[in-house]
Amino acid sequence: MAKSSVGKLSDLKPGMMKGAEVGGKMYLIANVEGSIFAMDGICSHQGGLLYQGRLMGNVVKCPKHGSEFDVRTAKNQKGPWIPFARAYDLKSYQTMVEGDDIFIDV
Repeated sequence: MAKSSVGKLSDLKPGMMKGAEVGGKMYLIANVEGSIFAMDGICSHQGGLLYQGRLMGNVVKCPKHGSEFDVRTAKNQKGPWIPFARAYDLKSYQTMVEGDDIFIDV
């Protein structure tokens, strides 16, 4: 595991999320009520960029087909709105805040 900087806490207020690319891979970083969470940033259904979706409490909704994931666990909560399609759980990552810097273990 490697600790990687993914942004500033002052830029990620509660209820906000952002995408962060580290080593060619996209991650979603979200602030839920002051706690920072990180997970894979690409939807497991058809590759939607989750940071372009909508954060509703602790759930991110994919902008492509509506799959929903809990940003705290990266678990799929609801599949896409396309019949017979499926989204799978993603991976979550440990976050650390040091001063104003946000880091994830990748």
